[in-house]
Amino acid sequence: VYDGSKTRSWIKKETTASPTVTTESIMLTSIVDCFEERDCMIADVPNAFIQTHLPNADKAGERVIMKITGPLVDIMVKLSPETYGPYVVQDDKGRKTLYVQVLRALYGMLIAALLWYRTFKADLEEIGFEFNPYDACVANRLVKGKQQTMRFHVDDLWSSHVDPEVNTEFLKWLNEKCGKHGEVKADRSKHFQL
Repeated sequence: VYDGSKTRSWIKKETTASPTVTTESIMLTSIVDCFEERDCMIADVPNAFIQTHLPNADKAGERVIMKITGPLVDIMVKLSPETYGPYVVQDDKGRKTLYVQVLRALYGMLIAALLWYRTFKADLEEIGFEFNPYDACVANRLVKGKQQTMRFHVDDLWSSHVDPEVNTEFLKWLNEKCGKHGEVKADRSKHFQL
C-alpha cells in the first residue's frame, strides 16, 4: 500500500480522480436489464492496480520513488539479495532503508484508479465497446445482434446480455486480460438477477 496522502498538496484532484458510474446509470440500465430479461454478471478484478504501469518518466525525470523501512527491507533482501542488498542504507534514525522506483500503480496512490480506468477503458474499446458520452463508466457493444452493457466502478464490473453465453465468454476474456494476479471471480446467482 502506498500512502498517497503525502502527495495531495501538489497534485490536483481532477488530475487523479477516476470516473465512477452514476446512480442514474445504474437505475436506468437495471430497468433495461429487467425489461429485456438479460443475464447479469457481476465481477471483481483482483489486484487491478498492479496490472497498470505508471507512465514513463517525463523529460524532467519525474518518477515515483518509495521509501521502504523496517522489516519489509529484510523481506525484500531475503527474496532477492542481489537485487536489493547493495542498495540498503540507514536513514537518519538508524533504520534500514531501501528506496525503490515504483513502476506500477499501487493501492493508495492518488493516480492509481485513474490509470486503471484508462487501461481498462482502452481494453474494452479494443473488443468493440463504445462508451456512453453521458457516463464514462457505461459502455455497450453489439454481440449476436443484441446489446451487451458494461458498467463499472474501478475494478467492480457489471455485465448484462440476453444470452448468458456472452457473459460466460466475457468472463473468460476478463481472466485472460486481467487474471494474471488472481482469478476474476463472478457472481451469476439468481439473487442478483433483476
